Amino acid sequence: MTWIEASGKTLEEAKQAAATELGVAVDRICAEILDEDKGFLGFGHLVRIRATVMDDEQNGIEEPSDSADMDEFEASIDVNVDSEAESVGAEAMLVLSRVLEAMKFEAEPKLVSETPEEIQIEIHGSSEDIGRLIGRHGQTLDALQYLVAIAANRGRYDKIRVVLDAEGYRERHKQIIEAKARELARQVKEAGQEAVLEPQNPRDRRIVHMALVDDPDVITYSEGEGDERHVVISPKKQ
Repeated sequence: MTWIEASGKTLEEAKQAAATELGVAVDRICAEILDEDKGFLGFGHLVRIRATVMDDEQNGIEEPSDSADMDEFEASIDVNVDSEAESVGAEAMLVLSRVLEAMKFEAEPKLVSETPEEIQIEIHGSSEDIGRLIGRHGQTLDALQYLVAIAANRGRYDKIRVVLDAEGYRERHKQIIEAKARELARQVKEAGQEAVLEPQNPRDRRIVHMALVDDPDVITYSEGEGDERHVVISPKKQ
């Protein structure tokens, strides 16, 4: 179960911050108040919570971090594919194949795994086209993943998460972020001072939180709004 820390001027604001961080609706947040600073004469009130998602479930469809890429795909691709695919995985493969063909990418998708909760598809192709498909910081791949998930889950009540990867990009990216998080955590413990990371999208922030969730000497929390939201690694108070 993933736990994060969040804060706000009120409990509801702190829960909303946690919901944004975890990518779920606020009514699915389970929160425990860690401390509450009432400020002076009611000013500067701050509530800090430890929060997780009830049942640790995901809704299966995650919006990409950069809407510009999604708009580009939606403008050029009709994702409403009428088919009689036998499964959501088969539907996702069909949609993705048609998108890649329409975008003239020399790339081929492969269904890696399919469970009632998640479908994983790996895309292989030329290095040039794979680079274009991934895009800056994975934003194009995220946009494509979002559209394929929408199309494949069309008409379903229980959404199945669709994960697209391209030549192992996501795992390499995850390992880089985890290594950086652990190195920063080491520096935080040595110096006894917080480390403030650069702004990241929700997925990358979750990677940092998860990489350090079992570290007994540091805590992680997010602060900032919108594109400036970032993770802070802080020494744990003894």
